[in-house]
Amino acid sequence: MARLFFALWPDDQTRNKLYNVAEQFKEEELRLVKKANLHMTLEFLGEVSNKDQQELIGSINKIENESFKLQLTRVGFWKKPQILFIGTTQVPKSLLLLVKSIKKCVNQQDLKTDDREYKPHVTIARKVKKVILPKETFKINLQIRSFALVVSKSTNNCVEYNVINEWSLTI
Repeated sequence: MARLFFALWPDDQTRNKLYNVAEQFKEEELRLVKKANLHMTLEFLGEVSNKDQQELIGSINKIENESFKLQLTRVGFWKKPQILFIGTTQVPKSLLLLVKSIKKCVNQQDLKTDDREYKPHVTIARKVKKVILPKETFKINLQIRSFALVVSKSTNNCVEYNVINEWSLTI
């Protein structure tokens, strides 16, 4: 069994830009996400058997989705899950179609999907009790050309994410 999720996995340059935004909050008592772990979850799967994982990869191989542009422009806070995130105000249709296609494949494998409305975001801090959001604006422009299946491994004092498969999007 492996703890899996699908994600948009940023390149190092994008990851640095995301982390620069996160570092605005390093003085506060927040648990910042490690730079290497910054990503945008598309669908969280939880524990998946090796057999189901292989079958799911076969199903995902058939997805055809266009590459797309995504602009991250704001920092937000969700009180209930206690997370600070970087998000967007304009969700590209191609992103929503990709998430829908992934959910369809996951459901066909009889694996559980998240029923909540998809809200694209990059979590930058966890266990946030309260925070003052910055008034400064920023723009992180992304050209999304692929998505990934990622495994989450808990170690003694942190979580490590490793890409186990990646799919290109058509241009």
